[in-house]
Amino acid sequence: MAKIDTGLTRRAAARPSSTLAPRPCAGRLLRRAWGRAAVATIAVVSAGGIAAAVQPGASASTSRVRTPATGAHAAAAGGEWTTYGGSFTRDSVQTASPSLRPLRARWLSPILDDAVYGEPLIFGHEVFVATEGDTVYALAASSGRLLWSRHLGTPVPASALPCGDISPTVGITSTMVLDPATGKLFASAATDEGGAVHHVLVALQPSTGAILWQRDLDRPGWVAAAQLQRPALALTDGRVVVGFGGNYGDCAQYHGYVMSVPETGAGPTAVFQVPTAREGAVWAPAGLSVDAAGDVFAVTGNGSSTSRFDGGDAVFSLSPTMREVSFFAPSNWAQDNGDDGDLGSGPATLLPGGRVFVVGKEQTGYLLDADRLGGIGGQLASANVCFSIGGDAYLAPFVYVNCPNGSLTAVLAGTRSLRVAWTAPGGVDGSPTVAGGLVWVVSGDQLSGLAPRSGRAVVSHASVPVVHYAAPAAGEGLLVVGGTDRVEAFEGPSGYRP
Repeated sequence: MAKIDTGLTRRAAARPSSTLAPRPCAGRLLRRAWGRAAVATIAVVSAGGIAAAVQPGASASTSRVRTPATGAHAAAAGGEWTTYGGSFTRDSVQTASPSLRPLRARWLSPILDDAVYGEPLIFGHEVFVATEGDTVYALAASSGRLLWSRHLGTPVPASALPCGDISPTVGITSTMVLDPATGKLFASAATDEGGAVHHVLVALQPSTGAILWQRDLDRPGWVAAAQLQRPALALTDGRVVVGFGGNYGDCAQYHGYVMSVPETGAGPTAVFQVPTAREGAVWAPAGLSVDAAGDVFAVTGNGSSTSRFDGGDAVFSLSPTMREVSFFAPSNWAQDNGDDGDLGSGPATLLPGGRVFVVGKEQTGYLLDADRLGGIGGQLASANVCFSIGGDAYLAPFVYVNCPNGSLTAVLAGTRSLRVAWTAPGGVDGSPTVAGGLVWVVSGDQLSGLAPRSGRAVVSHASVPVVHYAAPAAGEGLLVVGGTDRVEAFEGPSGYRP
């Protein structure tokens, strides 16, 4: 019944120094237009409404006109990497990367105060990472030199949680998100305040680390210590999107949540609660996905019911203000709920042509229609892929899937078909990133580059050790790996390209 299997117990380390003096921002701010004005509402869906409204194979979609692409659908452009996977589609492709063969190490950062669980971000000649010590760091992309650090609070001792496998403290676990249009960097932190667990969303100035605002994310009546903010943050229509699930072990009374908070820090938090009596975690490390219309796609883990559909092991599409648009669940959702067969261990990877790919611990990969997810049993296609946790990557025509019990697997995705094309030899696993003509994965302390059409190992290089499911970031000519206490950057023959 595991939600996060990190497999590492980390050492405690000294806290970093306080934020350094402000300096001019090195990066340009890209202007983007939001497609819709954000409306401050709160939407909570009832389990009974879902179960009563949808029959197996039926559609579960409201009538809705989709708008043109918005800034919420930003891709990895111009060498930037401002969210997990470089894009809210979670395709993990850097189209601006030069060749990375032969690969060489460029720099190793100073020692950080704790482990990096989220993916590094790259923007404006800087690399941003956050740690389980509740500290955000900005490093020079050219050298790894510390530019500033900001400590957001006291991290939660692992002993204060009802279960879990992140140790010795829990702080910032998710991947941050940076909005170039507004010049804000967002991080979500778990903090210990007088022995009580709190969850906060913090907006920072990327050039200095100054805190612009912070918001309490805790919900009335929930058990804060039982909730873990693992999924990567996202943006849509001027709002920051945050997902919650439970700790490793599925203990205590927790629920899955998706929330959206105005980027300004003002106005109500919109909330979608997965309508389970318990569980239904939103926890995939790759986070929430956002399509060109601004709709948010969240995948849930097992629910608590095996008799009445409760929203567990499902894919939901939500409006920016957290109103349900549509959903999908496998026909065997009850078995998945009972067996901890989390569909939500992986993200909803958004593919061209309005398609969605998802695969989790249950091993079956599903191809869905993004406009009408299909309700129970309403997939367009399915295929047996692998037990999967982490993130995927997509470079047409393949979806690259992390298979921690086996090896990276490529799935050929058509408009209405799925089939496994190849499985990489040698047990190479890790959440993939495509850059410089290769598929990159980092596992343990080894960074591997695979041929995208065959899975053949082309590059193998030692790296800093990482936690499970970590993915390298790609931008400004670099591959950047966040490790257990340091960050390491790699480059190809072209070197660093700001």
